[in-house]
Amino acid sequence: MGKIQLKVNGPRGEEKIIDLCDDEEQMKRITVLHLKKKIEHELRIIHDIRMVFRTQTLEESSLLSSYGIKHMSTIQTLLMLPGGHR
Repeated sequence: MGKIQLKVNGPRGEEKIIDLCDDEEQMKRITVLHLKKKIEHELRIIHDIRMVFRTQTLEESSLLSSYGIKHMSTIQTLLMLPGGHR
């Protein structure tokens, strides 16, 4: 298999394919925080975001693999605006 990619639905309604890593072994070691930084860079997001896979909010310290995320999984992103509730 080639590169591992994820589909990302951005907070402004945009859809983007993100190149995440080169193989399954690398995928097993990638954290949610790593993905978050990559998405913020790729989509030029300056505000904090929350990410959701299926119905689960992703915790930054967790591994993507712990959520069952794999090649071409879809990640939803939501903007975390100042003054909102967490």
